[in-house]
Amino acid sequence: MSALPDRLEAMIAARALGPGDRLPAERTLAADLGVSRSALREAIKHLASRGLLMSRQGGGTYVAAPPEGEPLRDALLELAPLARGEAGYWRDVLEIRKSLEADAAAFAARRADAADRARIAAACDVLSCALQSERSDSGAAAAPLELARLDAAFHMAIARAAHNAVLHQVMIGLQGLLETSISDSLARLYRLPGVPGQLDLQHRRIMEAVLGADAEAARAAAIAHLRYVENRLEDIESDAARQQRSAQALRHIRNTEDAPS
Repeated sequence: MSALPDRLEAMIAARALGPGDRLPAERTLAADLGVSRSALREAIKHLASRGLLMSRQGGGTYVAAPPEGEPLRDALLELAPLARGEAGYWRDVLEIRKSLEADAAAFAARRADAADRARIAAACDVLSCALQSERSDSGAAAAPLELARLDAAFHMAIARAAHNAVLHQVMIGLQGLLETSISDSLARLYRLPGVPGQLDLQHRRIMEAVLGADAEAARAAAIAHLRYVENRLEDIESDAARQQRSAQALRHIRNTEDAPS
């Protein structure tokens, strides 16, 4: 019974539905998931019992707000103005994420239960489909920030499987800080040639190590993935700085040519 609730949870993440958002009608949702409406209702009840969904008077199922204030995440997100205003802040975020996500992947490999493994696999499959669409010429590619959300959902599934509430909350806050500090660069990341394929491969390696209960392989795969992301973001930042210098030089030349002799 765990597979369908996990698929439904992954679909909610894939569609970026947040607290207060209404789920599609039962008929539509059942068709999208390829299940009967009675099976869908059972999955909705399962997620509602975990506090993820709720029903409102007058009909409809909605994404529930977190039951608690998530103080660790909220405290980290108070740093958002600093993240937006200070160039290079994202490097500090990624530096600590490499340590935390390596541990999270290793803990998940040791501690994940059947529901965790199904959730991780579902999140990885949804993300993989989106990344493959990005690589194709079909014109059905996901928006870059949507890819970033799906990417984050996969990493949060790993963190959740670590079964460490503090670690999970800190990683949620760090992900928010990363998105705040370099949202434009994150959007560009998925447009770099070859990057979607590499990210897909790296995520699969993390997933396979976790599902195979290989803690050291999971740790190594997580670190390799974040180092790759760090290097590609450095490339983006360097390219942006180069373009800015070029534009400044061109403006200087034009101003010189326009100046009276």
